[in-house]
Amino acid sequence: MTKSLAVFDFDRTIVNGDSDATIINSLKEKNPPPEWDSENYDWTPYMDNVFEHAYSAGMSQDHILDCIASMPPTPGVEELITTLDARGWDVLVITDANSVFVDHWFKTHGLKSCITSVITNPASWQRGRLYISPCARAAGCPRCPDNLCKAAELRRWRTGRSYDRLVYVGDGRNDYCPATTLSEDAIVFPRRGYPLHDLIKKTLASPSPQVVAKVVPWDTCHTITHELFPKDADSSESTVH
Repeated sequence: MTKSLAVFDFDRTIVNGDSDATIINSLKEKNPPPEWDSENYDWTPYMDNVFEHAYSAGMSQDHILDCIASMPPTPGVEELITTLDARGWDVLVITDANSVFVDHWFKTHGLKSCITSVITNPASWQRGRLYISPCARAAGCPRCPDNLCKAAELRRWRTGRSYDRLVYVGDGRNDYCPATTLSEDAIVFPRRGYPLHDLIKKTLASPSPQVVAKVVPWDTCHTITHELFPKDADSSESTVH
């Protein structure tokens, strides 16, 4: 029996903000971490350093988790995810955040049981200090950071699994690589006005576009629900009116 697969980014896609930036901004009030230098830092080791600064500044585990739990969902995403789960879709999250943040947010927002799997940087608490390590070592993709190529992770996930529908929902530059691997019968949902949307618009204007999947930009996840389940959305609207 074939199934359908929905792949999501996390930051600025499921949550309406950036989980790492949430902690950095909170930390600036106590013990500002060093600025990120792209020439000397990969992002994941930088965030591990940020968590060390947070620990030294006395930022507690509860405070960090409360900051993550308080991040609002992107409008419509809770309805979208619960609808996908109810319809028997696999819901896969691939994100350059970390396992502690993602797991805690899903738990506190009652969505954990709807998520099939999360692929992200592993993290753990040790004596009140949060440690994070790379999801992978030397991914070897020219488009992606060493620790995570989302296209490679999606390819691994799909090995041995068959899906009759595949959709990808994201916002950032690191969502472009997997978007280029989707077939014509897939749908990519770039968040309107964010880097993924800009990159897709640029390639679609070129003579040889690298994205061949159907492209549906979105401002809220209600757009995605309506695109995937138009009859449900129409009946819901008729009931309201």
